[in-house]
Amino acid sequence: MSTTVAIAVITFRRPELLAELLGSLQAQELPADGEYAVRIVVVDNDAEGSAAEVIAAAAEVGPYPVDSAVEPEPGIPFAREKSVQLAWDDDALIFVDDDEVAPPGWLATLLTAWETTGADVVTGPVQGILPPDAPAWNRYSDVHDSTGKHATGDVLNKAYTNNTLVAQRVYHAVTPAFHPAFRYTGSSDLHFFLRVHRAGFRIVWCEEAVIQEEVPASRTTLRWLFRRAFRSGSGDSISRVLIEPGVASKLKALAYALARIASAFAYGLGGLVLVRKTYLLKAVRRFFSGIGTLAGIVGINHDEYRERHRPDGGDAVPGDLAGGEGTGSAELADPGSPPVADHPDARLP
Repeated sequence: MSTTVAIAVITFRRPELLAELLGSLQAQELPADGEYAVRIVVVDNDAEGSAAEVIAAAAEVGPYPVDSAVEPEPGIPFAREKSVQLAWDDDALIFVDDDEVAPPGWLATLLTAWETTGADVVTGPVQGILPPDAPAWNRYSDVHDSTGKHATGDVLNKAYTNNTLVAQRVYHAVTPAFHPAFRYTGSSDLHFFLRVHRAGFRIVWCEEAVIQEEVPASRTTLRWLFRRAFRSGSGDSISRVLIEPGVASKLKALAYALARIASAFAYGLGGLVLVRKTYLLKAVRRFFSGIGTLAGIVGINHDEYRERHRPDGGDAVPGDLAGGEGTGSAELADPGSPPVADHPDARLP
């Protein structure tokens, strides 16, 4: 029998980017020596179903069937959880973002790595494609490029949903997957994969399974960098405190935050003495990450996804996403009809 694999995409009002991604997915080839049945699953987080035309067009031009659903409850965790529901019976689920493009060979490489390593989770790097007029610091920074950070076969303690294969046994065991506390802040994927690692599943890196991401101009500013570093630090500490509530967990987060801030000053001093811009940039990121980690201990985060940005990097466009939930639980879109994966918020830490 064929191994069934669903490639999951969540989207919200980015039709041009979604069309480019789906086209690149339909162009993927499978490993020559494997038996796979691949399909694409798109979850539209717009209650109006604005992605329907793009999804229908993609289903007509490639070898892989395209299934879709609308998740009317606004927020990334709800859309991600819907994709898990739709892939519940598949042998594996591959998460990618709607602003990414899969180069030729990406899918075959990821599936082959899964076969050869026997890992529960296989994750790969994301290479940012910068706009031509991006500020210079973007080009010597790794903020938009995770290639080269690990070697193929490295075992990690976390992953993200931007380029990751998850075996069915994982999302059947660690369920529900995505916590509503991260409705507009991001980090619901970090929280999930920290729990996956804690449950004893093995997360392996595949450097060759690189995917590319279109970086809008709005994400090439220092203002965005400061906010993203703060949000990442906050999301990390909130995730860990949710997983392991109590004073001990908060003290660990406090120690980590202080260490990040101290290392920021060390990198800053090194950057000034050695005249290394990479050190200075790392100092800035570590400082704001450390401040975010401190904020996360008391439940403060940055609602980065409350507004969506135009693909061309123009002004922010309100996304009709109001009412962030902080670190408390949020109601489901339809509490009276539990999904296959059974998502009562009470089960989440």
